Amino acid sequence: MKKWIALALTLSMLFPLCACASQEPPTQTAEILTQIEETEEEKKTFVDPWLKPSNKNEGETSEGGGESNVVYDKADQFLPASLAAIPIANSSMSTDELRQICIAFMQLSVSFQWIPDRDVELGNSKLKRFKEGDLQGGLPYINTASGNLYRVLEYYDPETGVIDFSYFADKPDIFGNACSGATGWAWARVINSADIGYTSALNASHGFIPVGPYKYDFSLDRFWQKEDDGTRTNFLETIEVCKTNGEQVMFESYALTKPADCFVNQGHVRMSVEPPVVVRNPDGTIDGEQSYMYQAEQNADNTVDYKRRETADGTEYYIRGNDKLKFTFNELYERGYLPHTFKEFLGTDPVEKAELTVGIGEASVTAKDLLESTLRCNYPISDVFTVIRDAEGNQVGGTFIKRMDNHLSKAKKVSAVTIPTANLKAFAAKGGHTIEIRAQVGTGEILTAYSGTLIG
Repeated sequence: MKKWIALALTLSMLFPLCACASQEPPTQTAEILTQIEETEEEKKTFVDPWLKPSNKNEGETSEGGGESNVVYDKADQFLPASLAAIPIANSSMSTDELRQICIAFMQLSVSFQWIPDRDVELGNSKLKRFKEGDLQGGLPYINTASGNLYRVLEYYDPETGVIDFSYFADKPDIFGNACSGATGWAWARVINSADIGYTSALNASHGFIPVGPYKYDFSLDRFWQKEDDGTRTNFLETIEVCKTNGEQVMFESYALTKPADCFVNQGHVRMSVEPPVVVRNPDGTIDGEQSYMYQAEQNADNTVDYKRRETADGTEYYIRGNDKLKFTFNELYERGYLPHTFKEFLGTDPVEKAELTVGIGEASVTAKDLLESTLRCNYPISDVFTVIRDAEGNQVGGTFIKRMDNHLSKAKKVSAVTIPTANLKAFAAKGGHTIEIRAQVGTGEILTAYSGTLIG
């Protein structure tokens, strides 16, 4: 079933976030799939973007573990080439290939190299200040944001890695992201079977498929919600879910996960990046301390040692999230992490081709027509822009329409966007001009929703 994301151009720019073959789901997973297929309805809530292997050394451990002395090739970490190397998902790919696409995007998001062209202070970032000329790694953590890699490209020098912050200086939330924004845009490269939103709603009722034999209330809309007065109401404590199911049930569930699966707890979400290593005791139970997996996450911008990286020329810098960090099963259990996957990863819902429409069938269009139109996509929309060309096909105008509400949880609270009708009318009056309505969508593609003649 397609999930369409709508963007009313007159009112808003939707700020959506978008080592195996197919695996047979465990018994509980099969039950959830059946439950969702039987009860799923089109949701009225609109929701929120080839693998370079992680170079993190195997000596690292979770929570400030081993040192990293890995040398990175600086050129390989520059954003445009690395992002372009990640393929566009299609239905002929194996589930393993689909998973690797999401991992590649996630790891790049938290590690790509960039250099600010000025001293920068970024809003709610936990490391607010970035000094001009200092090499940085990955999008910074900003807890009110859902920025992505696509927004950086326009201001990123592909030869030097320098970012022009003249645009981002007063729009910091567009540059960074939080844990759900980082993982959400990575999954959006492939997934449109689930409503990927704020961390509190990453559960079965929103299309996330529990992995393994553990159970919780699958009809629950969200784990918690933040009230208007700033307090938080918990509907289900994920730590209690783990305790209720018990260690071995949760360990067996962790053991069944595969790369790119989702791990969510009461306030954080991570993505696994490698198959779990499972060590069993003589009686067949799982040793939670010896069993582990590597995960990627967007988290606080602390310059801790295990985030230290070094370029080939010896320049030291720190990545802002974690591209590959080790967590034991015990740690996952104690912190209440619940494993989930997606239909596309199970092979039960083929990857859909991204489609972008604007509902205008005529070969010519007025500014009024555009302002009354609605842009729709079956994947998350990142940015929308117009391109105006003269009779010779030269681009003579155009406007980027940026999403300004930045967290996935604000999908219902879209911001006002206005296409500059005065400019459109001016071009229409000249005659012979065409206009394109295009969008960057979660799959990594820039799609054209409309191309036609602009008339008065």
